[in-house]
Amino acid sequence: MANEIKTLDFDGDIDLALTDFSKSNLEKVCNISYPTFYKFWQTKPTFSKEDVVVCSESINEYAQSLGFYRAETSYEIKDDKAVITLKKNEQIKISTIQIENEYKDIIGLKTGDFFKASNFTNSKKTIKKYLSQKSFAKAQLDAKAYVDMEDYKVDIIYKVTKNAPQHFGKVTIENDAKVDENYLKEKVEFKEGELYNSLLIDKTYENLYNFGIYKYISVEQNLDTTNDIIPVDIKLLVGDYREITYGIGYDTDTKARFKAQYKNDNFWGNFKKLTIGTKINEDGYEFYNNINNPYFYFDGVSFDNDISYENMDYTSYEQEKIEEKISLSKDFFGLSHSVGFLAQLSNINSLLEEYQSGNYFLNSLFYEVSLDKRDDVLNPKNGYYLSFYIENGSKTLASEEDYIKTLTQIRYIKTFDKLTSSIKTKIGTLDKDLPIFKHFFAGGDYSNRGYSYEKLGLLDSDDNPYGGLSMIDSSLEFEYNVYKDVGIATFFDSTMLSLKPKTFNDDFYNSYGFGLRYYTPIGPLRADIGFPLDDSGFVFHIGIGQVF
Repeated sequence: MANEIKTLDFDGDIDLALTDFSKSNLEKVCNISYPTFYKFWQTKPTFSKEDVVVCSESINEYAQSLGFYRAETSYEIKDDKAVITLKKNEQIKISTIQIENEYKDIIGLKTGDFFKASNFTNSKKTIKKYLSQKSFAKAQLDAKAYVDMEDYKVDIIYKVTKNAPQHFGKVTIENDAKVDENYLKEKVEFKEGELYNSLLIDKTYENLYNFGIYKYISVEQNLDTTNDIIPVDIKLLVGDYREITYGIGYDTDTKARFKAQYKNDNFWGNFKKLTIGTKINEDGYEFYNNINNPYFYFDGVSFDNDISYENMDYTSYEQEKIEEKISLSKDFFGLSHSVGFLAQLSNINSLLEEYQSGNYFLNSLFYEVSLDKRDDVLNPKNGYYLSFYIENGSKTLASEEDYIKTLTQIRYIKTFDKLTSSIKTKIGTLDKDLPIFKHFFAGGDYSNRGYSYEKLGLLDSDDNPYGGLSMIDSSLEFEYNVYKDVGIATFFDSTMLSLKPKTFNDDFYNSYGFGLRYYTPIGPLRADIGFPLDDSGFVFHIGIGQVF
């Protein structure tokens, strides 16, 4: 019987980093999987000579798919160890590309580039996607890559036949949820007779998915019709839209925490939402409730009612607060608008005079407007976000104080190939000193990363922040995608926080640092280390979600 091979290794032109010819990638090519270190009870795989031969051939084919058509692989078996040696040799280049000018700039290929089969395949997908967005979903694409081994070059030819443009046909909706069909039709981005555009299909799917109550969504387009009409059938199957969730977590800002929540995403039908929950951390606890009606009275107007109670002990002071926030929201003129009423009843108890112990009852009207032009909410790479919030407390609303509070936010993000640059600024104003829960705070992984969560500025004897009445909080960051879902970042944060109203000429707290990013579907997992310029030491942050 043949000897059992216990070790299979690679030699030759092997990359040390996580790139195309790294050891881990070659193991995947050969379908080799080793148990992770914590699964110590699992045995490592063993190999036969046939396995080694197949692996060597697979690596050769893999090298050719990356343009190394003259790659050579060999293997050697000695005792219970096999070594496969790879010699990549020269990578083949694209010599000529025959293509119409309309598609030249979108294929991502040019003469002189190294040829990769995957890049050629992606170029065909890009052309088809482009055509489907220009109403030519039934266009024909004939693309071929000719590999000349004698002259060692690749010639690529693309031929596109558009035919006549297509139009949307009849739209049918099949829905089994307790939802008025008119609300579903509002989220369909196209109408019968309009020019076909696959982007509108994708946007419609996204709109329906965002309702959060369907377990199955199908936006089926019939491209097999004999004419230039494309009918669309939408099928929706309701899922379990009621859920109870529990969670424990930890981050470098709020430390250990616990959360329990009940959520109903179709409370009484037509996408009304009910949320009830509690949050507990080392400082205290909070109960909260939200009712949302996205189709309240007027067309396109949504209604929210938030009620919360919190009881916190921050060592220097204790605070109980009951809050109710009622708001109406609507999008028009390309902007998102919200207007509403905010009532806050609080009790502050402290031995320190500056915390102004006592009961406070503040009522205010507020207005917020925002413009979001980012290409993705969770993982934006390009675009900008602007918002302005104003809160006006008035004794005519039975408030104990007249005041005006504002917050302006500006964010901009731009990506150049693998480099993403981002900048953001928050400017806050409060025209008089109010209870501490109305102050602005800075510091933390969403603010100035050279400081711990809300620890920037003047602190009391127990290391608790006073916050400020005027704030400028800015961040500049450069992020580089080093490999697939992994990125590195460097940043500079600068913050001014003053205990005087309408004051913007106090000293700035500056910091710099470095970070690691792992991109997930719900936003980047971030690990940052920040160094304050005016203080010694550093602060480490872990968080998830987009800062910009």
